[in-house]
Amino acid sequence: MKVVALVSGGKDSIYSLLKCVQHGHEIVCLATLQPPSVNAEVDSFMFQSIGTHVVASIAACMELPLVMHTLRGQSLATDMGYAPTEGDEVEDLYALLAEVQRQFPDVEAVNTGAIFSNYQRTRVENVCARLGLTSVAYLWRKEQDELMQEMIDADLHCIVVKVASMGLHPRKHLGRSIADLYPTFLDLHEKYQFHICGEGGEYETLTLDCPLFKKRIVVDAARIEIHADDMFAPVGLYCIDALHLEDKTDVLPPPPPSASSPHAGDAPTMLVPRALRPAVPHGRARSRVYRNQIMVSGLACADQTLSLPDQVHAIFATLQDELALHDAGLGNVLYVHIYVQDMAQFAALNAVYGAYFPGLLPPSRSCVQVDMAAAVQLDCLALRGAGADPRQLTATQRDVLYIQSLSEWAPMCIGPYSQATTVARSLVCCAGQIPLVPETMTLLSSTSPTANLHLSFRNGVRVLEAVDSNLRHVVSSLVYHSYTPSTGGALAEMSREVLQANAAHLDAYAHDLDSDESDDEHDKTTARLALATRCPIAVVAVPMLPKAAPVEVELLALTHKAYATFAPTTLHCESDGLRSDVSVLARKLAVGFLFVAPGPPATWARRCASSLRVRS
Repeated sequence: MKVVALVSGGKDSIYSLLKCVQHGHEIVCLATLQPPSVNAEVDSFMFQSIGTHVVASIAACMELPLVMHTLRGQSLATDMGYAPTEGDEVEDLYALLAEVQRQFPDVEAVNTGAIFSNYQRTRVENVCARLGLTSVAYLWRKEQDELMQEMIDADLHCIVVKVASMGLHPRKHLGRSIADLYPTFLDLHEKYQFHICGEGGEYETLTLDCPLFKKRIVVDAARIEIHADDMFAPVGLYCIDALHLEDKTDVLPPPPPSASSPHAGDAPTMLVPRALRPAVPHGRARSRVYRNQIMVSGLACADQTLSLPDQVHAIFATLQDELALHDAGLGNVLYVHIYVQDMAQFAALNAVYGAYFPGLLPPSRSCVQVDMAAAVQLDCLALRGAGADPRQLTATQRDVLYIQSLSEWAPMCIGPYSQATTVARSLVCCAGQIPLVPETMTLLSSTSPTANLHLSFRNGVRVLEAVDSNLRHVVSSLVYHSYTPSTGGALAEMSREVLQANAAHLDAYAHDLDSDESDDEHDKTTARLALATRCPIAVVAVPMLPKAAPVEVELLALTHKAYATFAPTTLHCESDGLRSDVSVLARKLAVGFLFVAPGPPATWARRCASSLRVRS
């Protein structure tokens, strides 16, 4: 893609630009928001201002055009979600990128250095969506210690130009390189939970050289300016008054990107194989209600002579009527299963579907092709009280992970769905994950079931980790595949191995939860392994998956804190051909995946519904 790079001059924006080039994109120009005066620092939640006057020199070093716009707005709309607000600083970003499009109409994407700030990412994505651009953020959710080491290894020469943290002192640390200060950052991280990459505003940097530069920046004159001479966390700036550009004789091509492993090593699942067989129409929609939880299943259009868009409209009309009977609406939907007769019609279906979830909180979903008479069928899970103003996320009973930026983290959302929906800070419903390589959004080139399954799980575990969960806390899993039905057994065994391999893995959350010395660590590890062994996993053979993927993995998991509260056990029952594997979470939560067992009563190739009970 042809890309405009948003740069502040700091290490993150420049290194992400390097990653962008490594992944084959073309940088057309640089763009930056400048404070009203040189060396001024603007109080902004979004943008770094100190050192931005050097961005013109960075553009000269890269021999690229620079588009600038003065930052005049303020941080007015500070809720997690964002809607266009007159006078807000985000509208300055909109004006900047609109000017970029005017000057460079072939620009397709915007590259940023976002790492962990959802606040910044959602605003960039909002502006990109309004301008028809793709957001690219190759540093998103990378481990900070590893990322810092990558920057140093990639020969980025960045100096610290602002400090504002306990343990950093203006006269001691300003003007020094990140390579020089990296051991100090690691030490402060151990002592004070200091963000190694400065994500908490601990420090800011300026890049003087990198492999993309054809010249390097040399500082001729600088001074230290103290803004707050605090005893514990002094604030100081490194103000550059004079500099010059120096020719480089050692210009090298940027190093190749690190290989993205297709295996779920950070995450390695007993699955229940089910043979593929034709399905028949399910009939009219059914609703099941438990307290505030509503499950609507079997939604299909009675008139199959209608066009696909008209059928989808009819299905949503029925769904809205069903939800209205229980004092709920589309804003209360947590998860959606879509079954289509022909995956080739998915794009047309998606266009209509998206119109019903236009806000910032689309539910998670999965979509598979099924042999059935109806062109499309829909099931959904809703929770009364879950729908709320997108700008009031913290006040709702659900939180969504909705990332639309291209990155090395996990596949971006390319439709009206979220990667995960977390209910009551306890239960995580993940969208189906296929074996997409995140940085290219292309399917894995290998046809190996093992490689494709592992990459799907790796994508899934990265989503779980972003919402305070992990494969250790998966309580139910569904694996779709388009291989031959006989492959299901092997996929079952491999998936079980993935879960068991992660059961004993401890991350930072697990260490925090297990800090009670009175508990027996052996018992805890045994409990985790038992959960991984009991976790119900269904393997379903289907004719086709989105993007013609060979595998799709759908996970249901607890958050770390919920797992510490609930003691999972598994029950098995079968009645009238309907088998239920249910993970019962003592005291407050019960979750299960239901599917039709084999035998004469079964008429569907697969019927999978989720029942959710959350008790306050």
